[in-house]
Amino acid sequence: MEAQEKNYFYQIKEFEENYSQNAILSRFLHSVGFRYFWATEGLNDKDLKYKPSDSGINSRETLEHIYGLSIMINNGLSNKPIVRSKSYPDLSFENLRGNTLENLKNSIDLVENFSKSDFEENKIIFGDLKFDLFNLFHGPISDSLYHIGQVVAFRRASGNPIPRGVNHFMGIKME
Repeated sequence: MEAQEKNYFYQIKEFEENYSQNAILSRFLHSVGFRYFWATEGLNDKDLKYKPSDSGINSRETLEHIYGLSIMINNGLSNKPIVRSKSYPDLSFENLRGNTLENLKNSIDLVENFSKSDFEENKIIFGDLKFDLFNLFHGPISDSLYHIGQVVAFRRASGNPIPRGVNHFMGIKME
């Protein structure tokens, strides 16, 4: 929960002029964290229960899925097997949000210290199957962004749009 308390994702940090593997992956993860932070900031019970149709899932269930994706990202960068869970009903919203942000922060810390061999040796592990880290981009990172957009649309539909002044292009919140 440390990332949430310190507002680590309140804005995307300034980066050096650097297009290394570390910088690119770190920047993507910062973008996920920034978008998730603002998509979930100020959500209430009405928002969490909202779902667009009877056959769909609600915002809370979507956030649980994003949490699972954050575990996938972190485990892939840690070379740990991924054990999938369908839901996390025992977590409060605050813990779900805080844990997701913390996983993203931990992932950034890992990748910022990666060596070239870490990129080659770490794998996304599902049982006996191992995938290259490039799969993080079109797998859990892209999926996270997709579902964060759903949360934004759901909260807008339930009458609680994201706070004013969030500029996704610049990665800042303008006061």
